[in-house]
Amino acid sequence: MNTDKNLMDDSKLVEILSQAIKGFSDNQKQELVNFIKSMENRGGKRKTDRRYIKISVDYSVKDKVYSDTIENISSGGVFIRTTRPLQVGDSITMVASIPSIEGNIKLKGKIIRRTEEGVGVEFYEEHKEILNDCFNQVFKC
Repeated sequence: MNTDKNLMDDSKLVEILSQAIKGFSDNQKQELVNFIKSMENRGGKRKTDRRYIKISVDYSVKDKVYSDTIENISSGGVFIRTTRPLQVGDSITMVASIPSIEGNIKLKGKIIRRTEEGVGVEFYEEHKEILNDCFNQVFKC
């Protein structure tokens, strides 16, 4: 429920953001939009906390190898920004280097969601514990 004070706060926030965005590059603007979209999903069907992050990832699907970017991460999966012709139900094997974690991690899962922007990947149970440990280590705050 919005009060006049909340509307003024929102108006002030819009003004501050508008001023800041004027100096952004197109890439920075797109990253901001992606971040806001990831924030919108927090109140939805998500079972676990999801955080915006930008990580390069190499992955294979149906014996083809690709490189793209992980856009957000949770203890159970990731969203990979891609325009590649991947399908819901496809198995995926990923190798990623996660900040503040030594070495690469290898995870397997399946594609559970496809959008124009990319794919949502849910990891198999045996890999969720590995990802959960990484997630907790990266996002201790």
